Amino acid sequence: MVNNFHFATWAHRVTNFGGSPQEVDTHVNRLADAGFDLIIPCVKNPPGYADFHTDVAQVNPDYPDWDPLRVLTESADRRGMKVHAWFCVFRDAALIKKRPNLAAVHETGDMGWACACHPDVQAYELALYRNVAENYPLHGLHLDYIRTGGACRCSACKAQMAAGGIDIGNIERKDPALAAWTDWRCDRVTAFVEQMRALTREKGIELSAAVFGDLPACRNANSQDWGLWAEKDLVDLMLPMNYDNSTRNMRLRTRAHVALVDNHCPVWEGLGKSSSMSQLTTEVMMDQIRTAKSEGASGAVLFSYPALSDEDLEAIQSL
Repeated sequence: MVNNFHFATWAHRVTNFGGSPQEVDTHVNRLADAGFDLIIPCVKNPPGYADFHTDVAQVNPDYPDWDPLRVLTESADRRGMKVHAWFCVFRDAALIKKRPNLAAVHETGDMGWACACHPDVQAYELALYRNVAENYPLHGLHLDYIRTGGACRCSACKAQMAAGGIDIGNIERKDPALAAWTDWRCDRVTAFVEQMRALTREKGIELSAAVFGDLPACRNANSQDWGLWAEKDLVDLMLPMNYDNSTRNMRLRTRAHVALVDNHCPVWEGLGKSSSMSQLTTEVMMDQIRTAKSEGASGAVLFSYPALSDEDLEAIQSL
């Protein structure tokens, strides 16, 4: 049983915390009073626009002049809370509109993914992360969509694998070469996480990651080997997305997550208060929080902030 249990929340947009500096303070105080430690606002959504001031990417035209990200970070700091800037890393429609050759090619036809294995894609995303880290008083950076979105068969990936004698255009499920292709994709994504680790260490800030809850399935399907990231001490907080209305299912996943990480870093379970996979009442949310704690997780991350009612926060504060 974990004694010091932490609370955090994701927010799809930094503007979820209000339309003025005064409103931001109100929301931050609301979370601080309930005992929250960390706020994770998304500052680069899948369309690829930046919700912060930068010269690396196109800034969201709806981003106001008064800079909500800076105000949020400074307000949280005053209340002893942290802010990690959340990027949907390789889901980047703006980048592939500008450079179509960097688009991932998936069998499913899913559009909007940049090829996570392409060095130019990684260089761009790293530069954008560096820009926000150097221009805002952040406590950390947050990885999401830190995966391939499927098995990319773009021309660059085909050429890389062909050089090793593997034709990924005709590979089948039982083909022994599939393991080598999976390993190669996972290695490329892990290489980006390693670069992010170097950046955050350079800046003296933390690195957190939202990951799928179904390792090793996510390793095969999305090249996300977060168990290896833990073994290599690449992240400070592992946040598995454990969105489920069933507390029993959520318990079993938490047990697996804690075992996989094996004390290399804290595990904060991601719980879907309102997600594509779950809709939790206050009672069930609290049951899942207690379950996460009993199974050895160090915290809970609630998705997402707009779904947290006063009743939810009062219940959390009572802990």
